Amino acid sequence: MEEIASGLRSSRTSTFEAAVRAAVELGAEGDRLLAGLDGLRGWRPVVVVAALGEVDGPHGGAVLRRAIASRGRGTSDLRCAALLALAKREKASASAELSEAVGDADAAVRDYAVMSLAAVGDGRAWYAVLARLTATLGRTRKTEAGDDLSPVVLAVVYLLRHVGEDDGQAEAVVSLLRRRWSRLTDRERRWFGQHWPAVVPGSSGAGEPALPDPAALQRWLLDDPLFAGPVLV
Repeated sequence: MEEIASGLRSSRTSTFEAAVRAAVELGAEGDRLLAGLDGLRGWRPVVVVAALGEVDGPHGGAVLRRAIASRGRGTSDLRCAALLALAKREKASASAELSEAVGDADAAVRDYAVMSLAAVGDGRAWYAVLARLTATLGRTRKTEAGDDLSPVVLAVVYLLRHVGEDDGQAEAVVSLLRRRWSRLTDRERRWFGQHWPAVVPGSSGAGEPALPDPAALQRWLLDDPLFAGPVLV
């Protein structure tokens, strides 16, 4: 235990990272060690916050909420990591913090909030996420690079996980996507073609297209390395 605690304070990157991995393996005791760290500099607080998403215990949740609440220059990565970690750690119980962050001034924080809600959040942010998706598709966008976790896809996954049966929510999502289909990137169109082909314009007959299985969409997201993989390999 003392060796791990010492390693978490080491200036050597390899020693520090090995100590973080060892702390995660300790479970609740690792939660205590990681949550008790302070005075770290550079990228290390982000790694520690991310690691707190992989352990359970009575200490880490408060640390993550303080990190989410931090403001100022250089806090974006820390806050994004804390949102993801809180979601992994507390699942739907983190929905209040995640929902509040949907309206954050920091674009990266907003994206991580929606992603985390899509993975584990409850339905309280439905209309806020729809408004964000509407705004995103209402402007000209640059081509998205990288994986399938675009803001549009993540917002739609969240909305479909919590769509109501009788209040027009499904119709609102379908109508928005079809009106703004030209604003989607090629990668996003391919994602919809694979995961929700019925929404592709011209692909279905009369009436609203069938909705995809929300549990399957959630599994797709939870299988992504951001949620399923370790912080440090």
